[in-house]
Order: sequence, then structure tokens, then C-alpha cells
Amino acid sequence: MDRCIGLDMGYGYIKAEDGQNGYVFPSVVGEAGTHAPMSLGFRRPPPTEDLRVSVGGREYFLGDLAIRHSRIAYRGLSSTRAEGDDILILCLGTLALYCKESLNSFFVVTGLPPGRMHMADDLVRRLQGDHEVIRRIGSQRHAYSVRLDRIDVVPQPVGTFWSMVLDERGNLREDSPMLDGRVGIIDVGFRTSDFATIVDGEYAPAFSRTVPIGISHGYDEIAELLNARYGLERETYTLDEAIIDGELNVSGRKVDISGLRDQVFQDLATKLLVEINSLWQVDDYPFVLITGGGGQVMSRYLRERIPHARTVEEPITANARGFHAWARYNALQTGMGERSGDAASEGDGGSD
Repeated sequence: MDRCIGLDMGYGYIKAEDGQNGYVFPSVVGEAGTHAPMSLGFRRPPPTEDLRVSVGGREYFLGDLAIRHSRIAYRGLSSTRAEGDDILILCLGTLALYCKESLNSFFVVTGLPPGRMHMADDLVRRLQGDHEVIRRIGSQRHAYSVRLDRIDVVPQPVGTFWSMVLDERGNLREDSPMLDGRVGIIDVGFRTSDFATIVDGEYAPAFSRTVPIGISHGYDEIAELLNARYGLERETYTLDEAIIDGELNVSGRKVDISGLRDQVFQDLATKLLVEINSLWQVDDYPFVLITGGGGQVMSRYLRERIPHARTVEEPITANARGFHAWARYNALQTGMGERSGDAASEGDGGSD
């Protein structure tokens, strides 16, 4: 029986959910090199910090492992993400975290930005079918056959709506007030941001849009300012922790960058609000939801200007949770609900 997986393959982070275990790691692919990192035995890293896979006979480090140990590591930031096979590699690396048997079959719900939905058929062609993936854990080698039996591609922010109106088993919360009227979703991503409208429980493409504004633009500006002030050259994917904490280690001392960060993100929020106000009459939306990894960062700046907006619980994983709930909802309609739920309990422990 296919296992239901919600998979949000963002430019910044991969987020996956099967109802039992959730995984989040940077969307970074790196060369594995000739020598694997050696643990000195002080701690056992979580699965997402030691993600080594072989696809098509070539070995890759993914996520944090690539950031720490790959000489060449990259995030694919083009609109098509067609550089190499990074989407397939990230997808299979994620699904390997859920593999327990030699043969594994999945029903995956994933998303594309509203402005990229014309790429859905191409994404399905790139991912669907039978694949071989090897996951290395320490000195152990685990070979898996992965079948992507069914892939549903939906407008990405709709996942957040489903996370609000469906429970984790795919049952409709019929008393949810968001099933009536207008719901606006502001999904701030790494490279782009999506605005989606739901009207009486239906997705409204005419009031949904993708704009080329994401927190990577703020990261780029912060990186330039750090270079100008401190002579530091940093790749944007290495700045996450410093931006969240508001401080940076410079030559062994902590430097407060919270003021610099806040100014950059205030300016970024203004750009997003210009786009939002050109698309929506915000006062006509009883519910405005802020979501996404960038939404977590930008929430307080946006809510200053849209006071009735609310940030969803665990915004970085909301779409993935909603995708999984939608997969389960579909499974319930076809009588697969209990069996797919049992399968979810087989995964190993995840990290949110």
C-alpha cells in the first residue's frame, strides 16, 4: 500500500510529513567527495544532519551535511530548477528517510507556486516512476527501490489551508470558520512569495499570484552589508542561524546584527505589501494567514501593517502537513485511510 507523504520542496528548505514523522533540512545538494566525514563519537546526529545518498551511481551530501562538508554545494534558484537533477536527488533523499523495506511505494502530494503551475506535468514526469537510491548511515549501506506511484501537484499555499481545515488523519473539520468566505494566504518563501485566495473552500486563481520576492533578497543584502562592514564573505545558505539569532561570530566575538536585519526585513515587508495591496482588498478577507519559512521570519513586520493577519502554527512545515492531510483525505475517500495510517507509524524518529 502506498505511503502518503506531504512534500514541500522549497527553494530554502525541504519539508516532509507522513503524519508520524516530520523532516526539515536545507535544499542544498553537495558533492560527497572521496572521504566521508568521521564522527568522533560525541553525539549521534539526527537523520537530517547526516543525509548521504547515492542516485544514478553518484553519491551526494544533502542539507546540513552538504553545507558543512561539501567543497561544492548549491541551492538551485532558477524558476525551473532544471540545473542537473537536484529536484530528483532531494526528493529521493527525503523519501529514503521513510524507507524501511527494500521495496517502497509512495503517494506524494507536493506543490508549486501559483505562478508556476504550468510546470506541474514536467515535475511529475521528472519524479514519477521507479528509482533506486542508496542511503548511507555511518558505515552501513541501505539500498532501496522507490516507486513514486502517484504524484499530485497543487498550488503550494493551499497546503496551509488544508492544514487548518483537515486534521492529521485527513478528516474535515466541518466547524472550521475558514470553509466560508475569503481566506488569504501569504506564503513567504526563500526565492519567491505566493499569495493565494480561497473562496468558500475553493481555490481562486484570479486572486492568487507568485512574485519574485523572497527572504533570499534580504539575505543577499545582509551578506553584502556584512562584507562591506566586516570583510566577511558568506554564502546565503550559511546565514540562517545568524539572521534568526540576530548575531554573528566575527573573529571569535559576537556581533549584534539585529538592527541591520530588522531594517532590511522592514524594507522587504514594504515590497511584499505593495504586491499584496495591488492584488487584494485586504479588508474583504476575514482571514489572512502568514505561512512558510520566510513567513516565520517576516511575520512581525507584515502584521504591523495587516493587524488581523495571523501566523499559522509551525509555519515552516504548514504546507507539508496540509499536503499530507490532503493525501490522507483522498485515501479515506477510496477506503485506504486506515492502512495508510498504519504505514505512517513505521518511520524512524524525525526532527521538526
